[in-house]
Amino acid sequence: MNRRIVAEHLATRLFTAEEAVDNTLAAMGELIAAMPRARLQARVAAGVGQLAVDHVMEAASGLAEVRRSLIAAHGALADAKDQIGLRRVTLVGGGDKEEDGDPTRTGFLEVVKSA
Repeated sequence: MNRRIVAEHLATRLFTAEEAVDNTLAAMGELIAAMPRARLQARVAAGVGQLAVDHVMEAASGLAEVRRSLIAAHGALADAKDQIGLRRVTLVGGGDKEEDGDPTRTGFLEVVKSA
C-alpha cells in the first residue's frame, strides 16, 4: 500500500481519537458541573456524594493526561511522516494547528446558568 494512503488512514484514526477525547472531556465537564447543582437542588449535606465528586475529578484529570499524550503522539507522527518522505504532504483534519506556540481557539462557549 502507498505510504501516503497509509499515512492518511492513520491520520484519520488519530483525528477521530482526538475528537473522541475532546468530546469525552466536554461531557466530563458537564458532569462535574451537574454534581454540585444536584446536591443543592436535593438540599442534602455537602458531604453527601463527595467521594463520587472526588472520583469524577480524578477521572477528568486522567482524561487531561490522555489528551496531552495524544497531542504528543500527534507531533511524533508528524515527525514520522517527514521521515518517510511525506514532509510536503498535508494530512487534513482536527482543526487549525497552533502557530508560534499560541493555541488556536476552536472551541465553543456555552452560557451557564447559576445554581
